[in-house]
Amino acid sequence: MKRTAIVLLVLVLPLLLFAESDETQDAVDALVGTIDLSEWDAWFRDNDAGDVLPSEILKQLVGTQTSDTFDTAGILRKLTPSLKPMLAKTALLIGLAAFGAAIDGVTDPRAIGDTAGAAFRVCVSVAVLALSLTEIRDTLAAVRTVERTGEILLPAIVGYLTFSGFTNSASLVPASYALLSDVVLRVLEGCVAPAAIIGGVLIVLDANGTGRLTSVGRLLQRAAKWALGMTCSVYLLITAVRSAVAKNADGLLLKTTRLAAGSIPAIGSLLSESVDSAYQCLRFVKNALGLTGCMALLSVIWEPVISVFLTRSSLRAAALLSEPLAGKPYAELLRGMGDTLHVLMLSELAVTAMALMMLAPMLGTGG
Repeated sequence: MKRTAIVLLVLVLPLLLFAESDETQDAVDALVGTIDLSEWDAWFRDNDAGDVLPSEILKQLVGTQTSDTFDTAGILRKLTPSLKPMLAKTALLIGLAAFGAAIDGVTDPRAIGDTAGAAFRVCVSVAVLALSLTEIRDTLAAVRTVERTGEILLPAIVGYLTFSGFTNSASLVPASYALLSDVVLRVLEGCVAPAAIIGGVLIVLDANGTGRLTSVGRLLQRAAKWALGMTCSVYLLITAVRSAVAKNADGLLLKTTRLAAGSIPAIGSLLSESVDSAYQCLRFVKNALGLTGCMALLSVIWEPVISVFLTRSSLRAAALLSEPLAGKPYAELLRGMGDTLHVLMLSELAVTAMALMMLAPMLGTGG
């Protein structure tokens, strides 16, 4: 670590002995030039995550480009098409409720009413499962996308942290990713998601919405929420403590280097200030790279999250509006699948939050 600090001091010190803004910007530009984000850009293009590439975002954050980073109009253009399927699903579910109410009104319960009602519930169950199947598949794919995105982010982040002398943070980021990938995501994919999905399917398949299948389904959904909350809390706690320790340990390097530079006769004060300026540049670029990673991660996950949220909102709205028409069993069926999508949406958000927490050593000043 000390040898790395000396190398960085030799590289950056000539630019900072006369601390003017142009020289400081040149030092920042030189540091940015050591970062290769070609893999980030390629992954960004493959996932159609936005028009601005991560390498361009990094340059904008450090001030080497002046164009706008956020395209609000582009975000709205992507969001608007998602509203049409939501409205169509809501209209379909309410239409089924009206059809069920019509069946109850024109059939004789003593003759074919029970048969017609059973057939209606079977058709509704199939329709709800079909509407939700795509969102379930996309949610599970989004979780794997977050895992893959975290893997793509690692080389550039770890490389810069190692180059800058933040060796404790550099060793923490891969460890946090290993915990997320090998433990947390396995729990989500092997326990939380199956429990929520099976619970929703059992509620949908329950003929009357108040039978034993519904009770089992609700129990599975509550178990999925509990497992998700516990897993997320433990990971965030462990990662937060590790990040605080790593950043403070790396902060000791600056203190010891400043003390060593300040002890040199005659020029010790100048060297101490120059070392401090050099590390401010290193931390500035580190924070910009961390923010770029966070923005890249959010860009590849926000569309699946919004999609499942809109579908869940469609089911809840249809349940509320159709209960006067088709009765409580139909509304409970829709709420049950809506709760399943709610758990899956929380899983997406939890995985995203944990992946962002993995990047915590890149943010803040530390020490």
